[in-house]
Amino acid sequence: MPRPRHNGRALAAAALSLLFLAPWMGASEPAGPLPTDEASQGWIRLFDGTSRSGWSSNGDWQIAGNALVSDSAEQSRLRMTASFSDFDLKFEARMTGGPATLLLRADPQSKPAQPGYTMSLSDGTMEGISGAEPASTPATRAWNTYEVKAEGTHLLATLNGKMTADGKNTKNRVGYFEFAAPRGTKLEVRSIQLKPLGLDRLYNGSNLDGWRAVAAPAPEKKSKLKLPIPGLSGKPKPSRNVRWSGSGGIHGEGGEGLLESTTAYDDFVLQFTAKTSAIDGDGHTATEIFFRGTPGQFDSGYAISTDTATARQLEDGKSFGVGGLVRLEKARASSIAAGQPFTGTVIARAHRITVWINGTLVTDYYDSRPEGAYHSAAGPLGFRIQSDKAKLDLLDVQIAALPKGPAPPPPPAPVLEIPGTTPITPAAAPPAAIPVPTVLGPSPEDKANQEQIRRLTMDALSASTPEEAVRINKQILFLDPGDMPAQQRLDKAQGQIDAANAQREHGMAEQQASTTRLQENIARRDALVRQTQDALLQGSLNQARDRLNDAQRLGASGPAVDRLQALIRSRLRDRLLLRAGLGGGGLLVLVGLPVFFWRRRGRTVIAYLIALDGVDKGKRYLLNQEVTHIGGVAMDGGRKNEVLVRDPDRQVSRFHCEVHKRDRNCYLIDLDSSNGTSLRNHPLQPGVAARLRDGDRFTLARAAAFELHLERQ
Repeated sequence: MPRPRHNGRALAAAALSLLFLAPWMGASEPAGPLPTDEASQGWIRLFDGTSRSGWSSNGDWQIAGNALVSDSAEQSRLRMTASFSDFDLKFEARMTGGPATLLLRADPQSKPAQPGYTMSLSDGTMEGISGAEPASTPATRAWNTYEVKAEGTHLLATLNGKMTADGKNTKNRVGYFEFAAPRGTKLEVRSIQLKPLGLDRLYNGSNLDGWRAVAAPAPEKKSKLKLPIPGLSGKPKPSRNVRWSGSGGIHGEGGEGLLESTTAYDDFVLQFTAKTSAIDGDGHTATEIFFRGTPGQFDSGYAISTDTATARQLEDGKSFGVGGLVRLEKARASSIAAGQPFTGTVIARAHRITVWINGTLVTDYYDSRPEGAYHSAAGPLGFRIQSDKAKLDLLDVQIAALPKGPAPPPPPAPVLEIPGTTPITPAAAPPAAIPVPTVLGPSPEDKANQEQIRRLTMDALSASTPEEAVRINKQILFLDPGDMPAQQRLDKAQGQIDAANAQREHGMAEQQASTTRLQENIARRDALVRQTQDALLQGSLNQARDRLNDAQRLGASGPAVDRLQALIRSRLRDRLLLRAGLGGGGLLVLVGLPVFFWRRRGRTVIAYLIALDGVDKGKRYLLNQEVTHIGGVAMDGGRKNEVLVRDPDRQVSRFHCEVHKRDRNCYLIDLDSSNGTSLRNHPLQPGVAARLRDGDRFTLARAAAFELHLERQ
């Protein structure tokens, strides 16, 4: 049957109507990459519209319409894993049902801890920051535009273009962002972008002042030929050094080596613009960016890859991709073509390393390795070339040290001069481009003193324990009281010793408190057992049953408790039968006998926990003993946890809570943990047993959640 001719016109008209109506219907396209001009200006995207990478949440946050959406049925928090100090933050948000807040520069790990600044998303005001007025037009249910600028102690906020906060405060200098929506509020956030501020240029744009070249180590492989032929005599052929130049941009090619800064950094924000060239068909560039390394050492510290890998190469493990951490973490995605300039942003703070390429988050890594494998000491920042075919061009390098707390960051530490480093001669400039000042020769005593300081410095950098590092750095400061790197290393090592002592004292206090609580529970449990016996003697069966149940919740067990329980059940059964007989209810007797025999044969109850989140999500833990211990460590001082919670943020206490199983019932007891235990969204009192029902969920410090299941067999 032929189609009517007007069908095509109708479809075209419908398509045009949808095209014009889409903006009014709230349709949204995928976020896509950040525009090139914004990325080159230093902007980064904190939310890409498709994933929650770089964020951690408490509560159910969904992604819908390029926005992060909270669940109004419960209190929800969404926290950025990276930390920021000075920045320009822009985002859009809308709320339904109630207020919401944004927490800025919050960091409980700082010394002293930084509670942060709380910004109301309803009117744009900021707690502790005055100097402006609330927005005359409060935030509506439509999308609202927010901007927050933080530069040192000065903070400024706007809502829909209206200034709502403008003032200074020295309390908080560095920390994370956290969106919070109370129960009953639906919060939607999108278009979250940030530009780091306060960065200093590490490259001056004209020469290589502040940088030094380090030659690659000689190859160790030797030829097996013993013939005296030039080039095959058995001696390894030395590698050619990189030719570095700094006129109009840093350029390196023609050899192997690295270019490192003469200042050292540990926690920092880095932004750079670079261009590399592939040396083979797989997109390998043989160039890397490194930091927190040992001065003058070719391969040390953390290395960031610049390989232009495809998605297949990333999946097969043949490359770490642009922005990936070499040997640690592959980049999430890679869309940089060979020879194409790109802008990188790196934030390193303690164990957390985050990398953006052209404004897109590609790596968010938490280094949980122990000290020694995890690099924490300050070191030079640099760029490494590992092939004489590779080329590297750096157009801009900017960096800012992150503060350790409320005080401003210390000046970057100078890196010690390393013997054997290659002086830099710019390829495009005459030898006089880098002036060498005339320095009078030191006296023999000064030379001996400097040599001793150099040896002690190398020993301090390789110290195996904090106590050894304190001893060596004190010797250095005795010889040279103005040695700032030694003072920083001394402060860090002393801080590690103080932290270890504090942790040890805290563990002892916690163990003593746990022992005290255990003794109190034992005394209370014994008292309840005695009250059960007294109630039986007085004939109060109900009271005896209640007291025995309370004692079992606190862990009472053994033959005596079993005899009391059997005696109570027997007397209750006899009382029921007596009442039934006295009533003359023959039918009740006939009905009760099967029930009696059915109850006597009993049923087995299997109880187990299911992990609801974290790295062990979905894992089952069988509750096959009377007491199951749950905590953040596997074992300590003879005590162990049957359920180990791996928590990178260390919110879960070492011995957090216990689950007691008594017959067919389970009870949850909080062991006076630091951040508490919640059952059905209600916090538990320490040491008080709470009955668990089938399907109940409980959370530990908002960092881990479990669900109880009971199966009858």
